[in-house]
Amino acid sequence: MAEQTVIKTELERIKSRIHKNDIVSLEKKLAYWRFKSFKLVFIFGNYDILDRKRIEYLARVADFGNRLVIGLRSDDAVKGLGTKLVNDEYTRATVLAALRFVSRVEIIDDESPLEFIKFLKPHVLVDSKTDAKQAACYETIIANGGKVELID
Repeated sequence: MAEQTVIKTELERIKSRIHKNDIVSLEKKLAYWRFKSFKLVFIFGNYDILDRKRIEYLARVADFGNRLVIGLRSDDAVKGLGTKLVNDEYTRATVLAALRFVSRVEIIDDESPLEFIKFLKPHVLVDSKTDAKQAACYETIIANGGKVELID
């Protein structure tokens, strides 16, 4: 019989949604989600301080599919952009992973999510640009049969 992971506490559930450089775990999760025909949604950003407006925005993003994966820029990637943050990457990831509608938070060391998107192949990429073609990795999403949704 296959070994089954039992999550005993809410904190363990939250922590189980946070990953960094864990391709093996992601491959397994993606295989399961694809087997179940879940529609995968991806969004990428810093997500330093979550206020009501940002949480409502993320909830709207989640409505584009069944599984929401948030790509979170790592502390090192944010420093490369010259941006100052209040919270470290694990604090930011924990707050995001605590949201019921978030399926997985991937801490990404690159300033651009291109390589991660190539691996993930989401059905939907959500961005706040005014033109879908300006969205990060637009060509990659379209080439994989996905679409870009724009919301404010």
